Amino acid sequence: MRRLIHWLVLANPEPSVARAQLRELQNHLPLLYSLLIANAALLTWTYSSLAPIWMTWVTFTCVAVVCLSRIPFWLRLRTAEISNQDVLRHLRRTIWLSGVLAVLFIGWAMLLDDYGTALEHSYSAIFIATTVICSMFCLMHLPQAATSIVVLVAPIYVGYYALAEVELVFLGISLNVALVALVMMKVLFRAFDTFTTMIRSQNEIIARHLEVEKLNVENERLANTDALTELTNRRYFFSELHSWIDQEGAQFTLALLDLDKFKPINDRYGHPAGDHLLASIGGRLKELCGENIVISRLGGDEFGVLIRLDSISTDQIMRRVYDIITTPVGVYGNLLSVGCSLGIAGFPTTARTADELLHQADTDLYVNKRSKVQQPGRRAAI
Repeated sequence: MRRLIHWLVLANPEPSVARAQLRELQNHLPLLYSLLIANAALLTWTYSSLAPIWMTWVTFTCVAVVCLSRIPFWLRLRTAEISNQDVLRHLRRTIWLSGVLAVLFIGWAMLLDDYGTALEHSYSAIFIATTVICSMFCLMHLPQAATSIVVLVAPIYVGYYALAEVELVFLGISLNVALVALVMMKVLFRAFDTFTTMIRSQNEIIARHLEVEKLNVENERLANTDALTELTNRRYFFSELHSWIDQEGAQFTLALLDLDKFKPINDRYGHPAGDHLLASIGGRLKELCGENIVISRLGGDEFGVLIRLDSISTDQIMRRVYDIITTPVGVYGNLLSVGCSLGIAGFPTTARTADELLHQADTDLYVNKRSKVQQPGRRAAI
């Protein structure tokens, strides 16, 4: 009994399934409320000349107002924009309202059954049957609501005709409708199981897709990252270079950097010390990288820089790059430092293709390295 109550009140729903249920109800409930209004109008018209006005048109007006107030709500509802708590609140309200409306409708039909002839009584029986069956279909994605309708209506429906002094055919109709409702409940439960299985499968597919995308992004990052310095690598640098060139109206500076006195450090302290030095320099340079600044390790002790800023800002960035590279680094108890040689080319002022830019910057770097000109002496020409 406790499990049944928990199920009826949606004690532990799956958030994704509950949200999917609400989406389906948004499509079906406006139709259901429209049907209830139409059925109520026909029932009222059938008994309008036989029953008191409060039992026909006044009651119909109340029913119509309730139903009409719910239709705009479901039409305007945006299920993707509400929280899981609100989703659950709407579903629970629908279960509660389904039970209340079911009792009100059958009670209304039973009261009207005191008036008229067997012909009107037949219509009352048909009214209850069609309303119950259509409500169950429209609420098939919320089996708790469909169950509440059957549990509340079927006993009242069958019990009324079993005790009332009417033709046995009406009792037969009520029993037939109750049996049909029970069979439909079985079918609806199976359909809902299929529905929940489909939602779970979709969630699994989405989760796997997101995982694949995440892995692809990570693989792409690793493919474009230098493992030692965690700067972007040669592949990424040349890809960005060609991308910047292809942009309309592009203006940027390309710089090639080569560390001075790095080989003696490797020879004296070993390659682990050299790797530690490169990793420290790379970590500092990475802080300068951004949308308009690309710093990559091209290999060994060579670095490439792309800067898409004005000349003054470019000069400031290159000064910071030089200061970062030449700042001593503590390695295994030793304070190690290197120098830096620089070659620069501007696009499109000094070169207009990637090969020309690289050749110009490489030539400039070679001249500076040969003449032992350090970074401050060249920066004035940037």
